[in-house]
Amino acid sequence: MELNILELRAKAFDYLFDAVVVTDGQGIITDWNSGSELLYGYTKEEAIGQPASILHVLEDSDSITSLVLSSVEKYGKWNGEIRYLHKDGHIGWLESICIPVFDDKQQMIGALGINRDITTRIEETKKLEYQAHYDPLTKLPNRALFFERLEKTLAISKRKKHSFAILFIDLDDFKSINDKYGHNIGDELLHEVSRKLESCIRESDTVGRISGDEFVILLTEIASHDEPGIMAERIIKTVSSPIKIKDSVCNIGVSIGISLYPEHSSDLDELLILADKAMYHVKHFGKNSSEYAK
Repeated sequence: MELNILELRAKAFDYLFDAVVVTDGQGIITDWNSGSELLYGYTKEEAIGQPASILHVLEDSDSITSLVLSSVEKYGKWNGEIRYLHKDGHIGWLESICIPVFDDKQQMIGALGINRDITTRIEETKKLEYQAHYDPLTKLPNRALFFERLEKTLAISKRKKHSFAILFIDLDDFKSINDKYGHNIGDELLHEVSRKLESCIRESDTVGRISGDEFVILLTEIASHDEPGIMAERIIKTVSSPIKIKDSVCNIGVSIGISLYPEHSSDLDELLILADKAMYHVKHFGKNSSEYAK
């Protein structure tokens, strides 16, 4: 005996790879296919009768509901990428499309959502974005991300009449440490120095690694001419304290050049050049100190 059309639809619904969730007008789950069991971890018996909010990350739930409702009312559907909450508590990402369900009088009586897990794709994208913007050794912002933040800071500072500072930092005699202890110790030293630099700055500031043993710090919204110099002295004191790595104790100094916006220049390239020159002047005439651009 051939299956009738309703039976065929029911069979197709249940065997769809995508997770299909049907809710009533109050957002209560009324139907649930095997794809939903795989995606969310609930059996059909566990899911039916539960609010659809059990499938959403708590802090996302209200915004998702309002976004979906407004889109369905305007365009007759909603689609997007959202986080989901699995029965075991882990959080993933899904691509979803939601369409309204109508009765014979064309009154909306619920919704049907078709959902596909895209967690792997999202994580891979985030991984690639991280690799494009962060130094793999120190985990600090790399040159690209630092300059991106620098450009944003310049735009904000021009608009709000704020000042900011650039600190160009070079480790003193780092090559000799590499030669004496080896590159593995040198790499660990760079990592430890990075943590020390991070401990010296505010949350609104940025420290980045732009080459081998060169770092740069962006101090936003400085209150006075002297503030960056005080910060530089703190950095010198912090970084210069002995650093123990495995069985070795490393002593490292830092030479720091400082340039100020808008005092020294309003051009980013010139500010960086000025800070770099000031740093090399320190390096040539004593090391482990700081100097403002001339």
